Amino acid sequence: MAYKLLVLDLDDTLLDSEQRLPEQNVISIKKLSKSGVRVVIATGRMFISALPYVKELELKGPIITYNGAFVKDVTLDKVIYHQPMDYKIALKIIKDMEDEGLHINLYQDDQLYVAEENDRSKYYERTAGVKVETVGKISDFIAKPPTKVLIVEKDQAKKEKALRYFREKYGEYIEITESKDYYIEFMARGVSKGKAVERLAGQLGIERSEVIAVGDNWNDLEMIEWAGLGVAMENAPAAVKEKADCITLPHYQAGVSHLIKEIFAI
Repeated sequence: MAYKLLVLDLDDTLLDSEQRLPEQNVISIKKLSKSGVRVVIATGRMFISALPYVKELELKGPIITYNGAFVKDVTLDKVIYHQPMDYKIALKIIKDMEDEGLHINLYQDDQLYVAEENDRSKYYERTAGVKVETVGKISDFIAKPPTKVLIVEKDQAKKEKALRYFREKYGEYIEITESKDYYIEFMARGVSKGKAVERLAGQLGIERSEVIAVGDNWNDLEMIEWAGLGVAMENAPAAVKEKADCITLPHYQAGVSHLIKEIFAI
């Protein structure tokens, strides 16, 4: 099979444990791009958070960010697609989060807002490489449809309880997924990396069978299942690996580079 599009998640897939690009991955991706295969990043991160990696990899064209809710062409500096959440639903969810004492990340206009600075906001800043803006009570601040809302919760029992609650109450109205161990992510209904990859492939005239998608977590599952070749990292949850067509080395062993060398003989 002659694959024409390689779609890559960032955290715990393309990046190492320090949120850096391993040299092997950089070299392999640059060689692959020069060979004519299109490489696209698909991440839950903000556009501004993903952009430095795209520049380091010298990638052109679109980046899929916010789990598919925001797609922008970095070459043309043009927004291709943006699907924010419904304002009224987002406000209800945020008020429920506040009632439960959960830490909320609010994403609007590629800016990140939190109620107050704390250990969770500092953790996110370190992980994503962005600065947060403190605005007080989020339900009082929000005034427009957000691109995404996210919970940061390190207490796993509390996180799982919140996940069950929000899925039961709002699952038919919005998309809810998980990425890192501490994150629960909320997007508009119908938003996913899988839908974004499908839409992009269609725009590029690339068949499903010609697409490889690589990821490590639940927010990657839709694109792994949709792609002609869905690849999970060895460090992915077992249930995600079960859905993949194949598994590559873990992110801390430059599994993406290993995959590129195997598939494309680079």
